[in-house]
Amino acid sequence: MKNINYKYNPNTLDYEEVKLSFWDKIKKLSYYLIASVVLSVLIISFSFYNTKSYIQKEAAKENQSLRQQISVLNKDLNLVLEVLNDIQSKDDNIYRAIFEADPYPEYKRKLGTGGNPIKFKKYENIEYGDLVVEVLQKMELIEKKLASQSKSFDEVFEITKEKQKMLQAIPSIQPINNRDLTRIASGFGMRMHPIYKIIKMHQGMDFTAPVGTEIYATGDGVIEKVGWTGGYGKTIMINHGYGYKTRYAHCSKFKCKRGQKVKRGDLIGYVGNTGQSTGPHLHYEVFKNKKQINPVNFFFNDLSPEEYDKVIEISSRPTQSL
Repeated sequence: MKNINYKYNPNTLDYEEVKLSFWDKIKKLSYYLIASVVLSVLIISFSFYNTKSYIQKEAAKENQSLRQQISVLNKDLNLVLEVLNDIQSKDDNIYRAIFEADPYPEYKRKLGTGGNPIKFKKYENIEYGDLVVEVLQKMELIEKKLASQSKSFDEVFEITKEKQKMLQAIPSIQPINNRDLTRIASGFGMRMHPIYKIIKMHQGMDFTAPVGTEIYATGDGVIEKVGWTGGYGKTIMINHGYGYKTRYAHCSKFKCKRGQKVKRGDLIGYVGNTGQSTGPHLHYEVFKNKKQINPVNFFFNDLSPEEYDKVIEISSRPTQSL
């Protein structure tokens, strides 16, 4: 239904239809438009305010969650640093001590661990920037400590391999099969010389055995000498490295040649009665840095503690050398 406005006319005493001019219609329409725009702005502003408030709340929640995560990460990094410091301590005080190696140099451990504070300045003005910088610095420190410890372990690994070679080289078994421990005739020390009948220093150990009994290398090494050596008769000398050498005297035959590499337990010759000898036996000597030392201290690899004690007791008896 059309909306028609009427106005009372006192002159005619009647209600007459009000007819709006074109500009009045434009004016009226403008009022409607302005009211609509104002209402729309109010609605949009209210919606924007609520949306902004929601976004801010969500952002605050996310920031709080992020801070908590950074704090947890920071604590985890502290634990990692504690573990690394513990590994470093064990490296210096246990692993290297076992292999008689010097601790890893402190200057190498600290090399490059100072950090560059300039590259962290961009984080100073952000929210939780101090915490972020602390985490980044710890991560950098851990990375450098890991690199340093890796190099240290590489050294320990090489030391281990070298020590393994040394342990294989050190004389540590009896040169002939003597499990029943009945073949030790004379030990290291002052003994009656079998030829000159005077008390003389006996620089090795004598093992009695029939001619042809097998003689074994007591450690890894290189055959340094094979041949006749004065009163020692037919003799074998092995250079084990690390200052160690062993001599096997009065042999009947050789089963090795000069320059040959041998392993512990390899057959190198046979018991004989050559040189100044009063009966078939093996005279065995151990050298450390060109000085003869008691061979009885080097039989630990193929004897039980009880057998070893018995060998020491037998070798200490004041018998005549052969």
